[in-house]
Amino acid sequence: MFDLLLRHARLVDDTLTNIALQDGKIAALGDVDGPALKTIDLRGECYVSAGWIDSHVHCYPTSPIYHDEPDSVGIATGVTTVVDAGSTGADDIDDFYTLTRDAATEVYALLNVSRVGLIAQNELANMANIDADAVRQAVKRHPDFIVGLKARMSSSVVGVNGITPLERAKAMQQENGNLPLMVHIGNNPPDLDEIAERLTAGDIITHCYNGKPNRILTPEGELRASVTRALARGVRLDVGHGTASLSFCSGETRLLAWGFYRIPSVPISTAVTALMARCIRWLM
Repeated sequence: MFDLLLRHARLVDDTLTNIALQDGKIAALGDVDGPALKTIDLRGECYVSAGWIDSHVHCYPTSPIYHDEPDSVGIATGVTTVVDAGSTGADDIDDFYTLTRDAATEVYALLNVSRVGLIAQNELANMANIDADAVRQAVKRHPDFIVGLKARMSSSVVGVNGITPLERAKAMQQENGNLPLMVHIGNNPPDLDEIAERLTAGDIITHCYNGKPNRILTPEGELRASVTRALARGVRLDVGHGTASLSFCSGETRLLAWGFYRIPSVPISTAVTALMARCIRWLM
C-alpha cells in the first residue's frame, strides 16, 4: 500500500500522470495500480514537479535591510533549496549557519566579501571591511555551507572605491579555491565594462536585466561587447529579480534578440526578501 497517491497530476510538459509515494519517495508513475493510505485527485488543475532551487535569495532574518526566514522563502513556496546571496559576511556567517540548521529548507550561502554583510547599503565603502583573513577563516569554518562569494558593485555600495573592491574580491577568490563569485551590478560607477572584463569562468553577473544605464545591453539593444567576451570565458548571467532589478523591457528585448538557447543556464532567481515574498514568484 502506498502512503500517498496523486491522480491526474499535471507535469511541466503539460501531460497528466498519477504519482504514488512511499516513505517520502516516488514509488510509481503513470498507470499506478494499488491502494494508498491517502488519495488526492488533482484533476489536472495542479502542477507537480521536483522541488525548485532559488539561487539568489536573502533569508538571514536579522539583517536590517534585506531579510526573511529560510522556510518562508523556501519550502513554503515549493522551493526546497536556496542560496543566500551575500546577506552575511565573516562577522555573522556563524549565526546564519546555526539558524539554518533548524530549517526544513536546504540553505547555502554566498559569503559577502565585506565582513559586516548587509547591515547597511554601503558595506564596501570602507575598505577595512574587506578583510581577506576573515573571509579565509569563515570559508574554513563552513566549507559545506559557503558555496561562493558575493560582491555588490554599484555606486551606493562601493562609495568612492570604484572597481577596487572587486579586485580585492577576485584575489580572495583565488585564495579560497576559486569559489564562484557573484557580482551585483546596479548604478555606476564602476562601469559594467570594467566589471565584466575582470570576471572569469564560473563567475556570475546578477541583476543582469536591471534596465539601468549600467546594464548588459547597449542603447541600441545589443549585448555589450564586454559581456559577450565574458560569456565566452564562461561567466554566467543571473536574473535576481528583486524589487528594482528587473526591467521587462530590458529582459524581453534581450530574450527576443538572443533567446535562452543562445545563452544557456540563465537562472531565473528571485533575490526574494520579506518585502516581496508574497508576490515575486507569481510575477516570474
